[in-house]
Amino acid sequence: MQNKIKMCIIGAGPSGLCTAKEIQENNPNIDIKIFEKSSDIGGVFANCYQDLTLVNNPFLVSFSDFPPEINCNNLKMWRATEYVNYLNNYAKKNNILKLIHFNNTVKKISNINGQWNIDFEHNGKVKTNTFDYLTICTGTNQKSKEIPLKNKQNFSGEIIRSSDLKDVSSLKDKAVVFIGLGETASDLIYLSRNVVKSSYVSIRRWPGYFIPRYHDNKPTDLDTSNIYHAISRNIDDSKLSFLTKLKREMEYRNIISTNDKKIQSAIKDFNSSNQSIKYLGPFRRVTVKSCGFIKAYLEGKINLKPKISDLKGKTVMFEDGSSVEADAIVLCAGHTFNLSFFSKEMRDSISSPNKLYKYMFMPKINNCCFIGFVRPNLGSLPSVSELQARYLSAYLSKKISLPNQETMQKCILNQQEASKWQFPVDFDRVSHIVDYRNYTRSLAKDLKVLPKQWRLFFSDIHLWYKINFSFLYPGIYRIHQKGPQSKKATSIIKQLPTMPKKILLLEGVLYVLNKFNFRKR
Repeated sequence: MQNKIKMCIIGAGPSGLCTAKEIQENNPNIDIKIFEKSSDIGGVFANCYQDLTLVNNPFLVSFSDFPPEINCNNLKMWRATEYVNYLNNYAKKNNILKLIHFNNTVKKISNINGQWNIDFEHNGKVKTNTFDYLTICTGTNQKSKEIPLKNKQNFSGEIIRSSDLKDVSSLKDKAVVFIGLGETASDLIYLSRNVVKSSYVSIRRWPGYFIPRYHDNKPTDLDTSNIYHAISRNIDDSKLSFLTKLKREMEYRNIISTNDKKIQSAIKDFNSSNQSIKYLGPFRRVTVKSCGFIKAYLEGKINLKPKISDLKGKTVMFEDGSSVEADAIVLCAGHTFNLSFFSKEMRDSISSPNKLYKYMFMPKINNCCFIGFVRPNLGSLPSVSELQARYLSAYLSKKISLPNQETMQKCILNQQEASKWQFPVDFDRVSHIVDYRNYTRSLAKDLKVLPKQWRLFFSDIHLWYKINFSFLYPGIYRIHQKGPQSKKATSIIKQLPTMPKKILLLEGVLYVLNKFNFRKR
């Protein structure tokens, strides 16, 4: 009888859970053990600020083989608590909870003779287990990024990391300076606007491309059709840019809510006010899928400030010569991954996930994989992680193979250059950013699960239409499987809402003109 392969999975967030599910279901020769440092599943979603609302609709953050039981025509973004509840149901259905060792913190990982020694701490005691395969699912939100502040030690108020701010009521009646303007900062600014005495936000560089969560109580990610996202990424800097402008103008006119129109108008001003990057458009920027800051700005509850130049007592000075008195500074500069359990040599070799083949595999080590170490510019990470998990499962069962080291290195250089070109102003600080559609399609192509367009067009035109003109639902990569998963995914896809027909018609025209290369100046 062949000995089973022992696999260690680190992290029981969405990435760890779907990895365990895929491996357990498709690789019976592998025994899994999951180390989770906290007492619950859910990762960052189980340890976040109160009232956090996700930035994608439930069908985009759920796993394609475990869709949410909700009305497709009445989609609402989940709160973090609702999403953690979904993940618990997913774990129970797939018998994953028995694999998880809670309150176990991985302290050190060593590669000894091709195997992994995992030193982990539980109840103050450190033990060591040995594994054949290592899968790291801790993600890129483990450690707050450092923000250099001149004379930080001289500031007499509080300096708070956003990850430590669980309830904005702790900011009551305080003058607060937020640093950063990503989704977390935008949300916290809005949630605290009626609690704080005064509020300022300091930005060191121009923020990402703002996208609101809703228009007229409908998720804006409904506007992510496959047909539209198949066009070239430099479309906003081409002869066809007038059509993308027309599309956005038509969408603006379709908004019924007066308040939503005001918000979208302000967003348009912010997104286009930096002339040096205006040409990039949403396809080539980090997106900020929260309009909390915009709402607070329109209400006159937040003041925009440049980079902080100095601190003294409670005085916060800015590069434009202005200053404010502040009781607290909230650091919202984002997070990064934490691989401190590896040796320095190992950490240096993977200083960024873009040094991994397909953002997953180390070229020189064949028994280690990273799941969930990307930042999709649009779409959601859980659906990316699920495809990565399916990819790993297929590799371990020898359904797909990896190229040799030399080819891997060439592919890694190509993925880095492609990302630098697509995201020229964001790549240096978010080097693990990926194009959601292109990246997921590259995984799906290797897995041979891409929708067969011509077959669908002639056999089921309604399904073909929904796949291409509804939003980027990951269930499209399940439809050609045999069994109930395929039937369920097909049924859901046929019910998915779409944008208005005139918008879809314009997207179709854009796709055709782009396909025939009419975009060149």
